Amino acid sequence: MINPQNLELAQQLRHELHAHPELSCQEVWTRQHLIDFLRANTSNLEIVDPAAGYFYAKYNAGEGKPVIAFRADFDAVPVNEGICLPWSSQNPGVAHKCGHDGHSATLACFALEVDQKGSPYNIVFLFQDAEEVGVGAPVAVNALLEEGACEVYGLHNWSDMAIDEVHLTNGPTMPASKGMTVHLVGSPSHAAEPENGINPAFAIAKIVDVIPKLIDPEGKKGYVMCTIVQVDVGSLNFGVQASEGTISMTLRAQYEDEINDLQHAIEDMATQSAKEQGMTVDFSFNDEFPALINDAGCADKVRSACESAGIKWNNLPTPSPVRASEDFGNYTRVIPGCFFYVGNGMGYPPVHTTECSLQVWNRKNAS
Repeated sequence: MINPQNLELAQQLRHELHAHPELSCQEVWTRQHLIDFLRANTSNLEIVDPAAGYFYAKYNAGEGKPVIAFRADFDAVPVNEGICLPWSSQNPGVAHKCGHDGHSATLACFALEVDQKGSPYNIVFLFQDAEEVGVGAPVAVNALLEEGACEVYGLHNWSDMAIDEVHLTNGPTMPASKGMTVHLVGSPSHAAEPENGINPAFAIAKIVDVIPKLIDPEGKKGYVMCTIVQVDVGSLNFGVQASEGTISMTLRAQYEDEINDLQHAIEDMATQSAKEQGMTVDFSFNDEFPALINDAGCADKVRSACESAGIKWNNLPTPSPVRASEDFGNYTRVIPGCFFYVGNGMGYPPVHTTECSLQVWNRKNAS
C-alpha cells in the first residue's frame, strides 16, 4: 500500500504542476520544481542533472544488480484550460491536457516509496521533457544507456478505457508518425498567360489524389495513414499565377518500414513531377516519432505486478487500437520495455481537448 503521506504529497505536486504548465522545450519551472520536490522529500536518491531538458533520480541497490528504468514526461500542450478548478492553468493558452502532470506526479510518488522502502533493483526515475514534439526521448535515452538499464517502463492516462484499470498489449503499441512538408517552386506569370509560368498546384493536386492509393490497407502489415494538415499555394492575387506551394501531411503507420515506404513514395512522385514541369522541390520533417513496440516479457511483468497489487488489467487487441504516437518508442528501440495505459473512465473525450470539445463530443456521442 502507498504511504498516505506520499500520496498526499504527490496529489499536491500534481496540482502545482497543473497550475503552471509549460510547452515543450520551455519547461524551466516544471523541471526545477520536480527536482526541488525530490530533493526535499527523499534521502536515498541521487539526483542526476545533466543540464539538458531531462533529469533523473537514481536508487542504488548495489553493484551488479539489474538497472530498471521508469519514465514520465512533463511538458504541456497549446490548448486552453477550459475548466475552472482551484489548480487550473495560470498560463493562458497552455494546459496539461495530455496528463503529463499526472505522469510526473505518479513517478515522483513511486520514487518516494522506493526511497523509503527500498528495492532489490537499481532504479532510474527518468523525468523527460518535450514528449509532445518528439525531441525529448532521443536525447534522454542516452542516460538509460549510460546507466546500463536493462528494461524501461512508462504509462499514459487514457480516456475511454475503464477507470483505475491497466490496459496493455504485446508488440505494436503506438505507431510511428512524422510531419512531412513538400515545398515546390515553379515560376510566376500573369494570370492571363498561365502557359508562361509553372504552377505547383497541379503537382500538389496529384499528391492529394494519390494518397488513398498509397494508404490502401491491402498488402500492408498494419494500418498506414496520411492526414493532410495544410495546403498553401500562391497568394490571393488574381492577376498573378501561383508559383510556389507547399503541402504538409502527417504520416502514420504501425511499422516503421511502412511509414518509410509511404514517405519515399511521396518523395518520388513529387520529385518526378518537379522534374517534368521544371520546378524545384525540397522536403522537411517535424515531430518524428518511432513506432513503440512492447516487449512481451516486460508486458508480462506489468501484468504480474498488477495481480500482486490487486489491480485489474486488460489486454488490448494486438496491435493496439491507439493511433496517437509517443516518443517512448525511442527507448523500446534499444531497451526491452513496456508502455501501458491507466484508464480515465468510459465516456470521456480524448486527450488534448477543452471544455468546449467535451460538450461537442458529448452531443456527437449522444446522437
